[in-house]
Amino acid sequence: MMLTKSFYMQIYLYLSIYIVLIIGLSVYISRSSSKEDFLIGGRNRNSWTILFSKFAGAIGVSTLITYTGYAYKFGWGLFAMSIGSVIGYLLFAFWAAPRIKNLSLQGNFYTQGDLPAFVTGNKTTSLITNGITIVVQFFWVLLSLAGGAKVIAFFDLFSYDIALLITASVVLIYVLFSGFKAVIITDIIQAIIIIGFLCILIFGMLDIREFDTILETSTGKNVQLGSIIGLVLYGGLSVFGLADRYQLCYAAKDVKSLKRGMGFAIIPVLFIAFLLLLIGLYVYNQNTNLDPDTVFVFAMQNLVSESWIPILLVLFFAGLMSTADTSIFAVSSHLVYKSKEDQKVRSLRYATVITVIIAYVTALFWKSVVDITIVGAALRMTLSIAMIYVINKKKNSGRFIASALGGVTGLLIGLVAFGPKPTIAITVLLGSLIGLIYRSR
Repeated sequence: MMLTKSFYMQIYLYLSIYIVLIIGLSVYISRSSSKEDFLIGGRNRNSWTILFSKFAGAIGVSTLITYTGYAYKFGWGLFAMSIGSVIGYLLFAFWAAPRIKNLSLQGNFYTQGDLPAFVTGNKTTSLITNGITIVVQFFWVLLSLAGGAKVIAFFDLFSYDIALLITASVVLIYVLFSGFKAVIITDIIQAIIIIGFLCILIFGMLDIREFDTILETSTGKNVQLGSIIGLVLYGGLSVFGLADRYQLCYAAKDVKSLKRGMGFAIIPVLFIAFLLLLIGLYVYNQNTNLDPDTVFVFAMQNLVSESWIPILLVLFFAGLMSTADTSIFAVSSHLVYKSKEDQKVRSLRYATVITVIIAYVTALFWKSVVDITIVGAALRMTLSIAMIYVINKKKNSGRFIASALGGVTGLLIGLVAFGPKPTIAITVLLGSLIGLIYRSR
């Protein structure tokens, strides 16, 4: 699709308005923010704030592309593959989150590593947890920046390098101003944009008279039982390995707000999955010979009127930033967890700048979104079993450390044996479970 000059100007205008809105909101928030607001959102976030932040953090560029590809390939089997996410959301919301919140009230936690250190009484658990967390979240920073920049460059709006620079700079600016409070508040706007704009795009793409036909479409390919089992394990466990989930628990006003926000976040996630199912099936009716990874981009390029392109790109910016800001803050806050209390805010700002610069330089050279996604997904599971162990108030530090390091070892073995393929999730899980056998005195 060749865009006219007038539409390029319209796209620039829409993106500029969105960027000014996000940065302006962050500056406004910073005027009345305390140190605790900057570091952990003030520990007074209500259920709606938690819900939208959890949702926005879960729906990024990779989600839009991956879920649409799954829908194109497996049709309604997409929801069989989403069972793990539902289980993970509900288990974390109603079992883990209340325990994490209550423990955080006793220990005044900021990082993921504060939890195992408090439960086990061993500071080494904090060092190991935060070290692994930094690597895990850094991969999702890369994924957000590289994936978003690729899509923006696809439309010749900016080159990949310029798109990467703009997105990294915008996220850096508003996180620097208001920290975790900005991450949470901007997530509300980004979540509304993602839902609203995606609904508008569906309306602009699909003919309502074709709705029944689309829903009845069969792709002819069923999801294998092994894939379902693997994705159920991944969806159910990976949520326990992500630092931003723990930081949201610390930021919640109370257990009741936390349970509601975390639990009900699965509803908009499933709604988005349904909208992406419609896109995937619609594209399948138009062309059955596509690579599933290119389906969402194909829909944007060939099935959407030129007039919808500006809205589409703002949707991508929102999806990109909703995950990038969360991951950038997680990396930065875990880098400076040992800094002195009166220097935490300043240290975190410096760490944020360093994190974004390193991510930007890395994404300039490593542009393979698929490889980053697979390795990042496996990394998310390295801490899952160990964190479940301490959330259950088990106190043996040796078992925790062995499980965490076992997950990392399983990842390295999987990468050597299989390369960046989904199979490595199995070796990560096995390594984590084997590590629990060890028990220190």
